[in-house]
Amino acid sequence: RRGALRASRALATRVLEHPNIAVEWNVTVDRFEGNADGLRRAICRRATKDGGSGQGAAADAELSVRASAAFVSIGHEPNTGLFRGQLALAAGGYLDMSEAGRSTRTSVAGVFAAGDLADHQYRQ
Repeated sequence: RRGALRASRALATRVLEHPNIAVEWNVTVDRFEGNADGLRRAICRRATKDGGSGQGAAADAELSVRASAAFVSIGHEPNTGLFRGQLALAAGGYLDMSEAGRSTRTSVAGVFAAGDLADHQYRQ
């Protein structure tokens, strides 16, 4: 959804120069289409010049992208809203696991964190 990668320069270069990867800039995926044999294509919308969703009258056309695989990133904002007031949150809205050492324990015994709720390091 932007015209640049946030990854390290070395990783971005590897992706951009890989012959089997086609980066589609400034698009939002509406849906994936395929069958029991696998993914066939992604149906996307191009973002507008002002950074909007691309769903306005001027940008209403769909873009069909052939694909046999897709990497879907969940974003940069951890979905921790439902835990506010129940579990301790760290900077950036992630679950606070600072007392857990290398564990995934949270501030409540028996509650563990995983995925975008816990990991701020490996984001794209």
